Amino acid sequence: MSARTVTLETLDRGTVTIPEPGWCRGHEGEPPQRYTDLTHNSVTARAAGILTVHLSQAPYLVGSPEPHPIVSVQLDYNGDLHAEDVPQLFEAFRSVERVLTFVAAEAIRLRGES
Repeated sequence: MSARTVTLETLDRGTVTIPEPGWCRGHEGEPPQRYTDLTHNSVTARAAGILTVHLSQAPYLVGSPEPHPIVSVQLDYNGDLHAEDVPQLFEAFRSVERVLTFVAAEAIRLRGES
């Protein structure tokens, strides 16, 4: 597989050209940042109105670089439920589980391609 590249403006190194994974959604519109903060992100998936998830990779991080994609997760739920509404919450969690399982499997698959 031929690697694609992207040229980005950084605050500390000027213009740099780095490899860009095929799953990266691109960097258009992103402001310049430090080289070590350059991050590749996939498109975002959502589930049940409470989950936002995407693949992310920051290969140049100082201290803990990410050589492979990780799963970036945001859960947003806070509420009080009537007992009768708990099954609906369980269904939302099942939807969240399906999406997280898919995204995690994709991250594992991509790890094998590196």
